[in-house]
Amino acid sequence: MAEEIRKEVDALKNDIAQLRKDIAGLTSAVKDAAADKVDETKAQARDKIHTAWESLEGKLDEALGQGREGVRHVGQKIGEHPTASVLAAFGVGFLIAKLLDLGERR
Repeated sequence: MAEEIRKEVDALKNDIAQLRKDIAGLTSAVKDAAADKVDETKAQARDKIHTAWESLEGKLDEALGQGREGVRHVGQKIGEHPTASVLAAFGVGFLIAKLLDLGERR
């Protein structure tokens, strides 16, 4: 009877050792799967950032082009009406100076 118990205990020890190996293998597999998922998520994030950056650059180029066109248009209008442009600039400057002067008197 003692020998049967010893055989059963040895079988249990072997089963426990095998269970430990299986758990270690599962742990390793879970770590690898998680690492793969993290890498995939990083790659997706990089792609989205790259796409957003390209979109932002396109919009910036468009805004710069519109700004240049606006400056060119204003320059053209000033060239067409130089006297009116100088008088308008003088008037705006005078109004700003008066407003600032009123703010200091209070």
